[in-house]
Parts: sequence; structure tokens; C-alpha cells
Amino acid sequence: MIPYIPARTLKALKIAVAFVCIYIFFFTSFLHWPDSAGPRLAPRRISSYSCPSLSRGDTYSHIHSFSFNDTSLTESRILLLLENVYSRHGRLITQMLNATKCSYKIETFSKDLPLLTASSLGRYSAIVIENFNRYVNLPKSNRRLLDKYSQEYKVPIISFVPGRAEYFASSKVRGMNLTIWHNQKANNIRFPSSSMIPFVARPEVVLPNPLSDGKEWTLFDESPSFESVMVAEDAQGKRRAAIVRDRGVTDGVEKILIGHNLTEWIVGLGFLDSLRWSTKGRCGIATLDRFIQIDMDDVFVGARGTRMVANDVVDLIQSQDSLRSRILNFSYLLGYSGAYFLHGDNEEDEGDRMLIKKASNFYWFPHMWKHNHAQDHNESFLESTMILNKQFALDNNLNVPFDYAISPQHAGVYPVHLPLYEAWEKVWKVKTTSTEEYPHLRPWSNRKGFIHRGIKVLPRQTCGLYTHTQFFHLYPGGVNKLISLIEGGDLFWTVVLNPISIFMTHQQNFAHDQLGPYTFDSLLSFLQCWTQLQFKWEDPISLADRYFSLFPSEKSPLWSNPCSDDRHRSILSPKFNCTNLTLPNVLIVGPQKTGTTALESFLEMHPGVGKNGMVEGSFEEVQFFSGENYAKGFEWYAGLFPNASVVMEKSATYFDSVVAAERAATLIPHARIIVILHDPIQRAYSWYNHLVARNETIVAGLSMDDVLDGVSASAKKIRSRCISGGRYAHHLDRWLQLFPSTQLYLIDGGAFKDHPSQVMSDLTEWLELPYFDYESSIKFSRKKGFYCKFISGRSSCLGSSKGRIYPTLSPSLSSRLCSVFRNDNIALEAMLRKHRFPIPSWLPPLLDRCQ
Repeated sequence: MIPYIPARTLKALKIAVAFVCIYIFFFTSFLHWPDSAGPRLAPRRISSYSCPSLSRGDTYSHIHSFSFNDTSLTESRILLLLENVYSRHGRLITQMLNATKCSYKIETFSKDLPLLTASSLGRYSAIVIENFNRYVNLPKSNRRLLDKYSQEYKVPIISFVPGRAEYFASSKVRGMNLTIWHNQKANNIRFPSSSMIPFVARPEVVLPNPLSDGKEWTLFDESPSFESVMVAEDAQGKRRAAIVRDRGVTDGVEKILIGHNLTEWIVGLGFLDSLRWSTKGRCGIATLDRFIQIDMDDVFVGARGTRMVANDVVDLIQSQDSLRSRILNFSYLLGYSGAYFLHGDNEEDEGDRMLIKKASNFYWFPHMWKHNHAQDHNESFLESTMILNKQFALDNNLNVPFDYAISPQHAGVYPVHLPLYEAWEKVWKVKTTSTEEYPHLRPWSNRKGFIHRGIKVLPRQTCGLYTHTQFFHLYPGGVNKLISLIEGGDLFWTVVLNPISIFMTHQQNFAHDQLGPYTFDSLLSFLQCWTQLQFKWEDPISLADRYFSLFPSEKSPLWSNPCSDDRHRSILSPKFNCTNLTLPNVLIVGPQKTGTTALESFLEMHPGVGKNGMVEGSFEEVQFFSGENYAKGFEWYAGLFPNASVVMEKSATYFDSVVAAERAATLIPHARIIVILHDPIQRAYSWYNHLVARNETIVAGLSMDDVLDGVSASAKKIRSRCISGGRYAHHLDRWLQLFPSTQLYLIDGGAFKDHPSQVMSDLTEWLELPYFDYESSIKFSRKKGFYCKFISGRSSCLGSSKGRIYPTLSPSLSSRLCSVFRNDNIALEAMLRKHRFPIPSWLPPLLDRCQ
């Protein structure tokens, strides 16, 4: 039986318990832990990378005088022709393109080539072909078309030349005066200083033996007709080209042929520089400057026996001095959680005191007071812990000069936890942070930056060092695994491909065997040996400004679904329930003035279909992926939808938006996309008259001829908006780059206008919905002049703004619009046939009429 406790006594007990908890909290923050069991192991030291060339190679005489021309002939995009979309080598190529932020389109070898031109511009500034043999053996018509495009638009072809089993020695390429030696060994590989293509790669540094062991190289005879971009010696010691540039003397097609795949890092350098050359500087590496920041997270955080001692602090200062000789203005940035100060054994506590004593040697930035995970707490709690950490810095004279902070384990940075951003701003005036979680941890080559609530979030890089990596002999996979990351592996490529690299390390990496200093010293040695990169350091605020000036398109975040990523799900707020999450699985994307509102109203009649609720301040559409509502975030968007078999959202502005397709593909990659293709001439005419009927001031006094002539600034703006929605092939191409064709459903606008019940029946079948009697549910209204919903014996029609009757389109205006859309319509027909979409009934007669 529980004894009775008076209320006054119970209150006193509660106060006492609270006091004890507070006492324990603050007392243990400065408690000396007992010595660790057993002596510390003597540190092991491994020599850093040693360059095989004492002179570190020469420089190129052409670097500073080299200039690019003809940049206006093509768009800044790469055409990538792969064996198949699942090829391992193809993935290596796309990873490199992603890391350099090159725009590209993947195609596989098929009967039809992709569209190569758009209006007066070529669509691609370079063509990368995974297998040169496929190019050589293209059907004559396709080969002729590809070569003609390359000649007219001065677009080089970069291709990899695999060895051919049927050839034991040499072969000739049809149409080229070039001898190819298959299945060769390659030794003493280097970039000659005479080549015009290398930029990042340092010339005349010799790689004695590549990583590959077998006869995996294709080599080329050197010749005055070709430029040797990379040279090697075969098994007999004869010098040959490993990468060769065909100047196009024979057929007018400039080609760069690469004799190995990207599994060899030195080949990757050649490919990277070839991209830069071929695209006239618009893809690949634009500058040799590389900014490197090394964050040493979790100072004072760590189990006893794993942490830094006083000698490690002395060595850390020496390591910083050494890196300053390689990285201009370099300093380590130390991130601290003050609650764990003096929480080690006796030696480690002395190390903590030494860090405080030598604090002025470094720059510092705040973690959380007790390494708190932000997503678990509200704003007031986060503010209070940040204030404790701020006071710790003041009490111990830590130099915290930058408005930069890191959340432990990236919690709350992405996926975004708004209280963290608000507390950061209030307590620390934070302007910049960084994370490795956006958009996902892997692949590292896809990481980006974004700006949210005024805080700039930079991409952060891992470097193979984690809190448990304190000893070489315990490194996961062995120390050779770490060496492979440095010497041509992920660490090497991270710096080569990123103009700004922010590396995450932990204080344990600078204790015991000091893997941190070894890693960065070796990495810099390797990079300086094999590249011409110049290394610099800037403070995090300046780095953020630099990053978003380089990549302004990344300022707006791309919201993804955190419930689909295990790591993201683990750092969500406990209040967020993934089991109740509803997002649309069908998007009606437009274009405007093609009947999307009627389509939505008819589809909504089906009992298995749900749609978004009303949005405050919006008459009809959410416009999340293309408008200001996107800034409200993914949780706001998810809150609009009910549970249903099919959950749809319709916003006709999505179709020709330059951002909507990527945003939609990031958040709802498996959604089905519905597009209505109506006669573009009638669509443009209807769009213009819609503005007139609404008495829009922007169109006041302007005829459609005035709009097409662009007689004023407003007329030019209207013309662009009027024409854009009808450039179907141009915009469909964007959606098809991000969604497979099986997820797109194209509706014939003419058929939908005349026979909506049949179109709706076909659509519901494609959506795998149960049968619904649209024949009885959609009826033509003589009064309105269009089809309406028919419910319980009564018609329900759209409002007066729909189905307006406009003046008849004049022959002269129709002729002008024919000229405007002629090339787009031709491109549309080719695209529809290539992807095996049905041809709309209006397209063939329109092509005939507009010849």
C-alpha cells in the first residue's frame, strides 16, 4: 500500500528533485572522469604520398592565352549516348557530369537519334559516346545526321574506345587515317605539354603503372594528323597515344578518343579536360582555384581513451602550419559542445585545457551545448542550450568570429526543422551552415547547396574519417582503403570536381595515430603532383557568397520526401508521422488554355480520386511546384491532400515552368503526369483573347499582330508567355528527362473537346481505376456550348470564364502563327514517334497546312 503524502510535502519533494537534476546537469558538465583502463598505444606514423616526379611536371604555355569561340551556336548541354542506362561505365560518366553540374541528356543507341536542333540553336555543345564502336557502326542515315550536326554547329564528339576481342593487335577505323591497337598494356602514362586540351592535369608527370593489371588499354599510333592528349608506352616500350584528338581533317568532325574507361583516375582527368575543351569552357572545370575548409567537429566530445591529449594539440598547430604552406590563408575550424569539456581521462583533460590555452590559434564555431539533436526539441529549448554554449565561448576566450554553426549529425538542417533555423538566428545570428544530407548522403557527387530562412546551407563532404577512426590498423577495410580514397579515389575527385570543399572531421581523427593530418597532407601532395589546382581558404561567410554566385540556381531548395530516405527519416521530428503522409500520385500539368480545368472536374467525379483542398488566396490552383507556395515547404503541401486511390493536383502553369519538372521529380518521382496537347495555334489565340476578355491592362490596345511584332516591352512579354505554352516538344523534353515515358499520359486536345467521355474512360483505365460510367456523367450543354458534368439529372458546368466564344482567327494571323510553331510541330511529331506516343488528330493536317 502506497502511503499518503501531503500535498505540501509532495511539492517540496518535486522542488528538491528538480534542484538535484539541475545540480547534476551542471556539476557533471565539469566533472573529471577517472583514468582510462590500460596505457595508450604509441602512435603509428605513415609517410605521406610522394610524387614520382621531383619537379612536379611543367606548365602549359597555352593556359593563360587560350580562348574559346562560337559559344552562341549551341545550348549548354551534353548529349550522352550510352550502351544502356544500367551500364557501370555509363554511371561513372553521369557521376562526373553531376559533380561538375553539367546539364546532360541520356540516350541509348536506338533506331532514331534524339532531336539535335531547337530553333536556330544546336541542343548540345558536345556529344559523349560510351562506345566508339557503336558510333562507327551506326546506320548510314544516323551517322550522316550526327556528323552533319557536329560539322555545322562545331560540336566535338568524345568517345571511349574499348578493346575488341577479335583484334589481337591493330585495326583501322573506316574513314579515319588512324591505327588503333587493342588490348594493350600501358606504362609511363603522362600528359604531354604540347597538347592544347589538358587544363587541370599537370603535364609531364609520369605514372609508371596504372591500377589495371590486364591488357585493358586501347592505344593509338601517334601521327601529325592527330593531337596526342595523353601518351603511354606499350609493352615493347613504344610510345603511343592513350587519348587522341582527331582534328576533323578527313570528315570535318572533331573527335577525342579515349583508350580506357573512367576506372583509371588519370583517364578521368583527361575526360574532364576534354569536356572543358569540347564545350568551350561551359562544362567541366572553369577555374583552377579550389577552396578547402576543414571542420574539426565535436571538440571535447568522445569516449574516454579516444580523445586528444596535450601533445596532439601541439601537433594540430604544426599540422595547421604545414597546410598553410599549401593552402593560402588556411586555418582549422573547431566545433565545440561545451558541456563535454573535461570529460576525458586525466591525459585527455589536459588536452582539453591545452586546446583552451591555445584557442587563439584556431577559429571556433558552435555545435550544441550537449550535442543535442535539434529535431527533438522546440525553439525555446534550442535557444537555452545555445546560450549556454555561447557563454562557454565567452568564459574561455574562444575565437568565434564567423556567423557559422553546425548541427550535430546534421539534425534539423535537412530535412528542415524550422525551430533550429529560428534559434540559430536569434542566438548566434547564423548566416551559414553546411550539411552532407542535401539532397541525400549518396552519391556524394549530387550534393548541392540551398538557402532557407536567410541561412545559406553549403554542401559538406565526408573524407573517410569518422569518430571511430583513430588508428591506422583499425581503419575499416584496412589502411590501403584510405590510401585508395586519397590517390585517385573519392577524396581526390571531391576536390578536383568541387570549387568549394568543406570537409567534416572529428577531434578523435587528430588523436592517437592522427589520421586527419595524414589524410590531408597526403591528399594535398597527390593533388599538387598530378594537377595544376591552386588551393585557398576563405571564411565560411565568404565561401557561401562565392558558392551561390557560382551556382545561383541552387538557392531555392528542392524538397524531397524524407520518408523515402532511411537517414532522413531518422532525423525527422518525432511529431512527423510518415504513416499518415499523403502526396499526389497524379499531376495534371497543363498547358494553360487546353482544357485542364474541365479534365480535373471530370476526373474528380470518380469515387477513387481525391484532390487537394482549397488554398487560401488561390482561386483555383495550388501552383506549388511553379510558384511562391513552394517556399512554404513540403509539409505544407502534404497537408493539402486526402487519402484516396488516386490523389491528383492540377496546375496548368507546371508544363512550361523551368523549375516545376525538377521540383516534382524530386518530391514525387513516381507520380503520373498528364498533359493535354491542343492545336498550338488555337491555344495561343485563346490565351491572348482570354487576357482581352478579362480586361488585363497589360494587353490594353494591343492586337495579336502587335503582340507577335513585339511593338513594346509589354507586347514582348506577352508574346513570350503566349508562345511558350505551345512549344510542346521543348517542354516535354524537360519532363521526359526526369520522368520515364511510361509515367506520361498525353491527351489529344481535339478528342477531349469533342469526345470527353471516351477520353476519360481511357484515362481512368491507364490510371488503373475501376470502371466509371462517364458516358452518363458527361453531357453536352447547348446553353454553354461545351460538355459539363451531369449529376442526379442536373448539369453542373464550369464558370463563365470557360468556353468563351472568340472572333474567328483570320487567315493572315493563322499564317503568322504557322510560321511561329512550324519547327516546334515538326520536332513534336518526331518526339512522339520516338517515344511511341499517339499522334494527336490535329497534328498531321497542321503540319501539311504550315509547310
